[in-house]
Amino acid sequence: MIRRAISLGLTLLLAACSGTPWRSLTEGMQARQFLVRADGLARNGDHAGARDLYQQVLREHPSSAWEARALFRLARLLVTPDSPIRDYRQAYRYFDRLLVEHPESQQVGEARAWREALGQLLTREQEAARIQQDLERLKKIDKELERRRP
Repeated sequence: MIRRAISLGLTLLLAACSGTPWRSLTEGMQARQFLVRADGLARNGDHAGARDLYQQVLREHPSSAWEARALFRLARLLVTPDSPIRDYRQAYRYFDRLLVEHPESQQVGEARAWREALGQLLTREQEAARIQQDLERLKKIDKELERRRP
């Protein structure tokens, strides 16, 4: 009888420990550890290493509050002026993804402001590139006209 009660108790204990809530807790702890390590790498100037850890959180913890934090921090990393991995277009995509997939996130206000500013910057960059192409085309036309003059 005691043996049976102990066996039942151990079975229930193991079932409780191996269930989804336990797994969610350990996954959350792991995601948090990745974020803390990535933040430290970013502070120490290892932007590529930080990016890789943030992206690991995105891959391994989708649709979680940790994903929202990783999206925000990754996007901010990509707009850091002295970062060798700076990429405004990708940062815009990460901010946009945060707003679409995690509208309840604490970073929504700041992400919206960043997305707007980056959107305007990217639009101006496209306009500048178009104007530069037009200028180059006009220079070629001008040279051709000068060559044809007597």
